[in-house]
Amino acid sequence: MKKALICLEQLGIGGVETFAITQIKEFARRKIKCYVLAQDGILAEKIRKLPEVEIIDFAYKLENKMDFSKIEEIENIIKTNKIDFVYVHQYPCIPYVLPAAIKCKVPYIAYLHNIIPGVPQWFVNTFEIYKILLPMFFLNATKIISIAEKVKKENQELFNIPDDKYLIIKNSLDFNEYPDIKIKKFPKKIKNFLLFGRMSEEKNKSINTSINYYLWCLENYNKDIKLTIVGDGDILDDLKEKYKDFNVEFKGALANVKPEIAKADVVLAVDRCALESVASKKPTIICGYSNKVKLVTPDIIKQAVDENFSGYSLEDNKEEIFKYSSEQIDKIIEENYQYVRKKLSISNSIYLDIDSYSPYVDVTGIFKNINEMMLEIEKLKDYNYGLNEEVKYLKEQLDFIKSSKRWQLINKYCDILGKLRKK
Repeated sequence: MKKALICLEQLGIGGVETFAITQIKEFARRKIKCYVLAQDGILAEKIRKLPEVEIIDFAYKLENKMDFSKIEEIENIIKTNKIDFVYVHQYPCIPYVLPAAIKCKVPYIAYLHNIIPGVPQWFVNTFEIYKILLPMFFLNATKIISIAEKVKKENQELFNIPDDKYLIIKNSLDFNEYPDIKIKKFPKKIKNFLLFGRMSEEKNKSINTSINYYLWCLENYNKDIKLTIVGDGDILDDLKEKYKDFNVEFKGALANVKPEIAKADVVLAVDRCALESVASKKPTIICGYSNKVKLVTPDIIKQAVDENFSGYSLEDNKEEIFKYSSEQIDKIIEENYQYVRKKLSISNSIYLDIDSYSPYVDVTGIFKNINEMMLEIEKLKDYNYGLNEEVKYLKEQLDFIKSSKRWQLINKYCDILGKLRKK
């Protein structure tokens, strides 16, 4: 039996998390033992009882250093369980998983999920550690899987990775969970909107687009429309306070959102949530990150799928859904469903052609980045920050530091540069 280590931040509500759950279930069906290294959460119940799955509760901290005790813990997990390959789904996992995978010589797959531009740059600009680790992480990956061509191009331009390292695999679903059922006739008057997903800062533009569209519909079409919001996150309390007087019901995080989808007349969504809505045979309006609103129809379904339902290049059309008859909406729903069922089944979206580990630890790249950091330190050395002795010591190490100590050296450099930048 093959054994996989699946790494993601947490098993709470979110698009990456629900995809990872779908992937893990498919691995389990194929008799691949999955060790899921993530912080426990509400979605864990979907996989906890599967005999091929073991959840290892693990907290990844976002900080400007590597935690060697945690890295050693992962090394032991890899060795003890004889892991064959690793899937890394999110950036916060990298400082923990990368050193362990390289030391244990186990191949890993890097997954690029986030359709929002600028995510890797944010990590690089916010934590010096990522400036060193990200190029090494992508260079040493057996394969880099991206959910969209746009995401791949951003990554490739940023890290100068060869084209053959990438594979495009679109967001996918287990259609055993989304059967081809007969749909209820679309109502003549829309009464219930649903918005679901993570209520986080990174999704804020899409969330605001959704709620503003709801308010526009209240004013222009039906003053009795209700909006239900399902999900949790760091901006949930602010949303509750801001919209407490607008007939908005907040239900928090739910492990199973399907009953809420079933009750909705229309779903306002983006990314994987929009895909789940289409697969649930619901009229789906993409409320994108660029403030555009667009009904998913057979005319634009391919474009929507290619962009992971982000809505970046779709036209804005708030009135569209109100121009169709109930029969026309029913036809749109059915055609959308048949398209995604054919194109986006998880059974066709699993990558297992994994090469054996062939290490290429870019030590030259490490020291190139360290030297760039040293140039920044040189610019600041005229200021008396009380770090001169530390800087002098580190500069002396550049010529003779041993390869086995490179992770500790990286930690020290990032610590000093972080102190300098805060002054």
